[in-house]
Amino acid sequence: KHPKFFKVFCQWWKRYSGAAAVCLGLLCVLLLAGIIGLFLYQRNQLTSSNTLTEERDQLQTSSNTLTKEKDQLQISFNILTKERDQLQTNYNTLTKDGDELQTSNNTLTKERDQLQTSFNILTKERDQLQTNYNTLTKDGDQLQTSNNTLIKERDQLQKEIERLKQSLVEKVCPEGWKKLGSSCYYVSTEKKSWEESRQDCRNRGAHLVVIKSQEQQTLVNWLCGVYGYVWIGLTDSVSEGTWKWVDDTPLTRKYWTSGQPDYMSCFFYRYWNSGQPDSMCCFFYRYWNSGQPDSVLFLLQVLEQWRA
Repeated sequence: KHPKFFKVFCQWWKRYSGAAAVCLGLLCVLLLAGIIGLFLYQRNQLTSSNTLTEERDQLQTSSNTLTKEKDQLQISFNILTKERDQLQTNYNTLTKDGDELQTSNNTLTKERDQLQTSFNILTKERDQLQTNYNTLTKDGDQLQTSNNTLIKERDQLQKEIERLKQSLVEKVCPEGWKKLGSSCYYVSTEKKSWEESRQDCRNRGAHLVVIKSQEQQTLVNWLCGVYGYVWIGLTDSVSEGTWKWVDDTPLTRKYWTSGQPDYMSCFFYRYWNSGQPDSMCCFFYRYWNSGQPDSVLFLLQVLEQWRA
């Protein structure tokens, strides 16, 4: 029994020992190849490092050489610049001396020529004055003729203006408007404050009433007399105490009662024979040649409530 077992064991051991030897051989070959590869890699790296070091040293040497040459060139440049500046200074000095001599020569020559020129000019001016006198005499006659023509044209234009004014007067007011001269008045039902009235007028192309004639005063009395207190276009809101109409013309007190206007920022009008204020306002239109209203000049706005 034992010899048989030993024989089997020996056969098993020989078989597996051969396989192990083969694997060990392969590992040795791979290890040797790795060592050789690593050696070659390190040698290449060392060679590259040496090459880069040599190139760096060469570049440093070249840089030092170039720096030295640059410094030398800078010194040479500075020397040449200084010499050039000195030569330029000498040149400028000589040029200035030459210019002064040339100026003196030119001055003497100019004075001589100027005396001759003055003589010639005086002679020419005398002749020119005579010519100008003759020309002005002729121009004066022509201007007189032109003036007469302009006067005639002005008179014709004045006649045309009068004709146009007459045509404006003859324009018909829109429905519901009252006419005075070349202007139209309108009564509308509204109750507003002075500022609201003024803005309402502006929205309609109007502004609060401006009374500058007895005819306007009479018509306003007639239109608004039954409505009591009404707003008019008089204010000192721009400069307190300085009253102006809303068309920016100064106040004329001719048509106001004694003690008016008082010192508020806006102004109202009252027809003293009237009753209590109603809700009315009056507009004023001016018409132009087109037959359409170009601008509304003023508006009277009745007070909503009056308190003393």
